[in-house]
Amino acid sequence: MMNIKKIAGIAAVLAAAMLSLNACGIYGKYQSNVPEDLQNVVIPTYSEVFNDPNLTALIDTALARNLDLKIAHERVMQAHSRLTAAKLAYLPRISAGGAPAVTLNSTKGASAWSYTMGTASWEIDIFGRVTNRKRIASSAKEEALAFEQAARTELIAAVATLYYNLQMINAQILATDIASSNWEKSVSAIRDMKEAGLADQAGVSQFEGSYYATLASSKSLGLLKYTVENELRYLLSSDSYDIVLSPISTESALKMDCEKLENINLQIVRTRPDVRAVEMRLAQSFYNANLARANMCPSITLGGALNWADGGMLYQAIGGLLQPIFNAGDNISQLKVSKSQYEVAKMEYANALLAAGNEVNNSIAEIKAYKSRVNDCRNRVNAMTVALEATQLKMKYGRGTYLEVLTAQNDLLNAQIAEIQNTADIMTSVVDLFQAIGGGKQ
Repeated sequence: MMNIKKIAGIAAVLAAAMLSLNACGIYGKYQSNVPEDLQNVVIPTYSEVFNDPNLTALIDTALARNLDLKIAHERVMQAHSRLTAAKLAYLPRISAGGAPAVTLNSTKGASAWSYTMGTASWEIDIFGRVTNRKRIASSAKEEALAFEQAARTELIAAVATLYYNLQMINAQILATDIASSNWEKSVSAIRDMKEAGLADQAGVSQFEGSYYATLASSKSLGLLKYTVENELRYLLSSDSYDIVLSPISTESALKMDCEKLENINLQIVRTRPDVRAVEMRLAQSFYNANLARANMCPSITLGGALNWADGGMLYQAIGGLLQPIFNAGDNISQLKVSKSQYEVAKMEYANALLAAGNEVNNSIAEIKAYKSRVNDCRNRVNAMTVALEATQLKMKYGRGTYLEVLTAQNDLLNAQIAEIQNTADIMTSVVDLFQAIGGGKQ
């Protein structure tokens, strides 16, 4: 039986000798790619950017109820538990209880018995195995947390996008219903003209065809509205939530506070939750490579046992050192694989940064383009309104044809639909920019 202090001293000497030969690179710590000045940048909240109380209420409800977000939170809790276990690996492993044993001396005919009351073992983390496992678990927890934040941002963006689409559909239904009402009046008028000999059946049928087309279009929009509402209720984890919408308007779209979003340093994408999750996978691959190197170093353990033998207590202390030599090539192979995985992770992270930067640039360009079309869309509607009134007067006094009225009415409806679409595009592109810079992670 060897004294514990002697075992520890021998282990330390052996460890120091092996450290100079094998420990290169096993203690390295991953350096984050996020500069400190970016970590303190404050991104406007969704309530500040979208400035619609009805939308804010929907987002608040979704954040409280959404099941996917709750699942992401549970994954964070699981990762936290694994990290706690990894930290506890620094402590000795102690177990109580055991089994009795009898030793028989066949020459002297004597016997002795003993009972193991408890054992303990402790791996001395000189070569960083325990440390790298802890760092892998810590990075995994950060990845899970980033995933939860990304899910939160995605949920906010999805609710806002569906809300603005519903606003657009409602406005388009209203415009189509007004057009249907006007078409119905036109059909009645063209029929009176036919009775008076001022129009023929072809003209009546064309007006009727356009009228029924608008009715069908309104019903199709109604089905689309029903589908989008159900999709929104799914995000709210409710099949009967009463969705309240504010009326859509170009003025509201132009008032959306996107200047702060546009002026944020593009490098902010490094803090974006989904990009951060990819970086944490990179960190894990870095520590996995460290662990693969550590597995090629000796394993040093201290152990002990507490026994009761023939009426007396017996203490045992045991030291062990295991130096892997060949291990069927597994250690060398694992080191090569982990290095390759680290290189792949670096490329995936670089690709995630490029994709995030492109999303920000595209969203900013779309906002500017849609805003630049506002006056054009508005002027087009005004022009088509005047054109329709003029052609109706011309036909009323016999100086115009029904084909001119048909064309003018169709052009007006198309112009109104296009203006509504452009307004919705402004709003959804602001949502895209909000998500692209990582908003909603607060």
